[in-house]
Amino acid sequence: MAVITISNEFATQAQKVASGVADKLGYEYIGDQLLAEIAKELNLSRHEAETFLQTSKSSLLRFVDRYTCSIVQRVVDGEHGCLDDRAYYEKTRELVERIYEAGNAIILGWGAQCILKDKPHTLHIRLKKDTALKTKELVEKHEYSQKAAEKRVKQEEADLRAYIKEYFNQDWNDARLYDLVIDMGKTSVDQAVEIICEHLKHRELLD
Repeated sequence: MAVITISNEFATQAQKVASGVADKLGYEYIGDQLLAEIAKELNLSRHEAETFLQTSKSSLLRFVDRYTCSIVQRVVDGEHGCLDDRAYYEKTRELVERIYEAGNAIILGWGAQCILKDKPHTLHIRLKKDTALKTKELVEKHEYSQKAAEKRVKQEEADLRAYIKEYFNQDWNDARLYDLVIDMGKTSVDQAVEIICEHLKHRELLD
Protein backbone atom coordinates (compact mmCIF):
# COMPACT_ATOMS: atom_id res chain seq x y z
CA MET A 1 0.00 0.00 0.00
CA ALA A 2 1.55 3.31 -1.04
CA VAL A 3 0.85 6.95 -1.84
CA ILE A 4 2.61 8.77 -4.67
CA THR A 5 2.74 12.57 -4.64
CA ILE A 6 3.47 14.46 -7.83
CA SER A 7 4.72 18.04 -7.81
CA ASN A 8 5.03 19.68 -11.19
CA GLU A 9 6.27 22.73 -12.97
CA PHE A 10 3.91 24.36 -15.45
CA ALA A 11 3.29 22.55 -18.78
CA THR A 12 4.77 19.20 -17.78
CA GLN A 13 1.65 17.12 -18.66
CA ALA A 14 1.32 16.26 -14.99
CA GLN A 15 -2.36 15.31 -15.13
CA LYS A 16 -1.69 12.79 -17.90
CA VAL A 17 1.25 11.35 -16.00
CA ALA A 18 -0.74 11.11 -12.75
CA SER A 19 -3.78 9.49 -14.36
CA GLY A 20 -1.51 7.13 -16.33
CA VAL A 21 0.25 5.95 -13.19
CA ALA A 22 -3.10 5.54 -11.40
CA ASP A 23 -4.48 3.44 -14.25
CA LYS A 24 -1.39 1.23 -14.41
CA LEU A 25 -1.26 0.63 -10.65
CA GLY A 26 -5.00 0.57 -10.02
CA TYR A 27 -4.63 3.50 -7.62
CA GLU A 28 -7.05 6.37 -7.05
CA TYR A 29 -6.03 9.64 -8.70
CA ILE A 30 -6.61 12.67 -6.48
CA GLY A 31 -6.46 15.91 -8.41
CA ASP A 32 -9.04 18.61 -8.95
CA GLN A 33 -11.81 16.65 -7.17
CA LEU A 34 -10.06 17.55 -3.91
CA LEU A 35 -11.44 21.06 -4.32
CA ALA A 36 -15.00 19.75 -4.36
CA GLU A 37 -14.29 17.60 -1.31
CA ILE A 38 -12.91 20.60 0.57
CA ALA A 39 -16.06 22.54 -0.29
CA LYS A 40 -18.28 19.72 0.97
CA GLU A 41 -16.27 19.38 4.17
CA LEU A 42 -16.95 23.06 4.83
CA ASN A 43 -20.71 22.43 4.61
CA LEU A 44 -21.33 23.74 1.12
CA SER A 45 -24.19 22.17 -0.80
CA ARG A 46 -23.57 19.79 -3.71
CA HIS A 47 -24.38 22.58 -6.16
CA GLU A 48 -22.07 24.99 -4.34
CA ALA A 49 -19.29 22.40 -4.33
CA GLU A 50 -19.71 21.86 -8.08
CA THR A 51 -19.61 25.62 -8.67
CA PHE A 52 -16.51 25.89 -6.50
CA LEU A 53 -14.82 23.18 -8.56
CA GLN A 54 -15.83 24.62 -11.93
CA THR A 55 -14.69 28.11 -10.97
CA SER A 56 -11.31 26.83 -9.83
CA LYS A 57 -10.63 24.25 -12.53
CA SER A 58 -8.95 26.67 -14.91
CA SER A 59 -6.43 27.57 -12.22
CA LEU A 60 -5.82 24.01 -11.03
CA LEU A 61 -2.48 23.69 -9.27
CA ARG A 62 -2.19 27.48 -9.18
CA PHE A 63 -1.77 29.37 -5.93
CA VAL A 64 -5.44 28.60 -5.17
CA ASP A 65 -5.61 30.54 -1.92
CA ARG A 66 -5.26 33.80 -3.81
CA TYR A 67 -8.74 33.20 -5.18
CA THR A 68 -10.44 31.27 -2.40
CA CYS A 69 -12.29 34.08 -0.62
CA SER A 70 -13.70 35.69 -3.75
CA ILE A 71 -14.73 32.30 -5.17
CA VAL A 72 -16.59 31.22 -2.06
CA GLN A 73 -18.26 34.60 -1.60
CA ARG A 74 -19.73 34.22 -5.09
CA VAL A 75 -21.15 30.73 -4.53
CA VAL A 76 -22.37 30.66 -0.93
CA ASP A 77 -24.85 32.78 1.00
CA GLY A 78 -23.96 35.09 3.85
CA GLU A 79 -24.59 32.33 6.36
CA HIS A 80 -21.41 30.55 5.33
CA GLY A 81 -19.24 33.63 5.18
CA CYS A 82 -15.80 33.62 3.60
CA LEU A 83 -13.42 30.70 3.58
CA ASP A 84 -10.13 32.22 4.69
CA ASP A 85 -6.71 31.02 3.59
CA ARG A 86 -5.87 29.30 6.88
CA ALA A 87 -9.12 27.29 6.91
CA TYR A 88 -8.46 26.22 3.34
CA TYR A 89 -4.92 25.13 4.19
CA GLU A 90 -5.96 23.21 7.31
CA LYS A 91 -8.71 21.38 5.44
CA THR A 92 -6.32 20.50 2.63
CA ARG A 93 -3.80 19.05 5.11
CA GLU A 94 -6.51 17.04 6.85
CA LEU A 95 -7.79 15.56 3.60
CA VAL A 96 -4.32 14.74 2.26
CA GLU A 97 -3.52 12.93 5.51
CA ARG A 98 -6.82 11.04 5.26
CA ILE A 99 -5.95 9.97 1.71
CA TYR A 100 -2.56 8.80 2.98
CA GLU A 101 -4.19 6.65 5.66
CA ALA A 102 -6.42 5.05 3.01
CA GLY A 103 -3.40 4.36 0.79
CA ASN A 104 -3.04 3.41 -2.88
CA ALA A 105 -3.47 6.92 -4.24
CA ILE A 106 -1.77 9.40 -6.56
CA ILE A 107 -1.95 12.98 -5.24
CA LEU A 108 -1.21 15.70 -7.75
CA GLY A 109 -0.26 19.01 -6.17
CA TRP A 110 -1.67 20.48 -2.92
CA GLY A 111 1.75 20.52 -1.25
CA ALA A 112 1.35 16.80 -0.55
CA GLN A 113 5.11 16.27 -0.84
CA CYS A 114 5.45 18.52 2.22
CA ILE A 115 2.42 17.27 4.13
CA LEU A 116 3.53 13.66 3.75
CA LYS A 117 7.26 14.30 4.01
CA ASP A 118 9.08 11.44 5.76
CA LYS A 119 5.91 9.32 5.93
CA PRO A 120 6.58 5.64 5.21
CA HIS A 121 5.31 4.02 2.01
CA THR A 122 5.33 7.28 0.05
CA LEU A 123 7.04 8.18 -3.20
CA HIS A 124 7.51 11.87 -4.00
CA ILE A 125 7.87 12.74 -7.69
CA ARG A 126 8.91 16.04 -9.29
CA LEU A 127 8.17 16.83 -12.95
CA LYS A 128 10.40 19.50 -14.52
CA LYS A 129 10.94 21.02 -17.93
CA ASP A 130 13.30 23.65 -19.31
CA THR A 131 11.72 27.11 -19.26
CA ALA A 132 12.62 27.77 -22.89
CA LEU A 133 10.71 24.63 -23.95
CA LYS A 134 7.63 25.64 -21.97
CA THR A 135 7.66 29.08 -23.52
CA LYS A 136 8.16 27.64 -27.01
CA GLU A 137 5.16 25.34 -26.61
CA LEU A 138 2.89 28.22 -25.62
CA VAL A 139 4.03 30.20 -28.66
CA GLU A 140 3.72 27.33 -31.14
CA LYS A 141 0.69 25.44 -29.84
CA HIS A 142 -1.39 28.14 -28.19
CA GLU A 143 -0.44 31.20 -30.26
CA TYR A 144 1.02 33.24 -27.43
CA SER A 145 3.45 36.02 -28.21
CA GLN A 146 6.94 35.38 -26.87
CA LYS A 147 6.48 38.03 -24.19
CA ALA A 148 3.05 36.73 -23.15
CA ALA A 149 4.35 33.15 -23.01
CA GLU A 150 7.27 34.14 -20.78
CA LYS A 151 4.90 36.06 -18.50
CA ARG A 152 2.47 33.12 -18.24
CA VAL A 153 5.19 30.63 -17.30
CA LYS A 154 6.69 33.04 -14.77
CA GLN A 155 3.32 33.78 -13.13
CA GLU A 156 2.18 30.15 -12.94
CA GLU A 157 5.36 29.03 -11.26
CA ALA A 158 5.61 32.05 -8.96
CA ASP A 159 2.19 31.09 -7.57
CA LEU A 160 3.24 27.49 -7.03
CA ARG A 161 6.45 28.51 -5.28
CA ALA A 162 4.58 30.99 -3.10
CA TYR A 163 2.07 28.37 -1.91
CA ILE A 164 4.82 25.99 -0.77
CA LYS A 165 6.82 28.79 0.86
CA GLU A 166 3.83 30.37 2.62
CA TYR A 167 2.36 27.26 4.19
CA PHE A 168 5.28 24.85 4.49
CA ASN A 169 8.29 27.18 4.60
CA GLN A 170 9.92 24.99 1.96
CA ASP A 171 11.66 25.75 -1.32
CA TRP A 172 9.50 24.30 -4.10
CA ASN A 173 12.67 23.34 -6.01
CA ASP A 174 14.48 21.68 -3.09
CA ALA A 175 15.51 18.26 -4.41
CA ARG A 176 15.40 16.87 -0.86
CA LEU A 177 11.59 16.96 -1.03
CA TYR A 178 11.58 14.39 -3.82
CA ASP A 179 12.60 10.80 -4.35
CA LEU A 180 12.62 11.09 -8.13
CA VAL A 181 12.90 14.05 -10.52
CA ILE A 182 11.84 13.55 -14.15
CA ASP A 183 12.73 15.92 -16.99
CA MET A 184 9.54 16.07 -19.08
CA GLY A 185 11.40 17.90 -21.82
CA LYS A 186 13.24 14.66 -22.52
CA THR A 187 10.64 12.14 -21.38
CA SER A 188 7.25 11.21 -22.86
CA VAL A 189 4.16 10.72 -20.71
CA ASP A 190 4.29 6.94 -21.25
CA GLN A 191 7.97 6.82 -20.35
CA ALA A 192 7.35 8.87 -17.19
CA VAL A 193 4.57 6.49 -16.17
CA GLU A 194 6.88 3.50 -16.59
CA ILE A 195 9.73 5.19 -14.70
CA ILE A 196 7.48 6.00 -11.73
CA CYS A 197 5.97 2.51 -11.59
CA GLU A 198 9.40 0.86 -11.77
CA HIS A 199 10.76 3.18 -9.08
CA LEU A 200 7.82 2.33 -6.82
CA LYS A 201 8.40 -1.39 -7.38
CA HIS A 202 12.04 -0.96 -6.40
CA ARG A 203 11.08 1.02 -3.27
CA GLU A 204 8.59 -1.65 -2.23
CA LEU A 205 11.24 -4.35 -2.56
CA LEU A 206 13.54 -2.32 -0.29
CA ASP A 207 10.75 -1.77 2.24
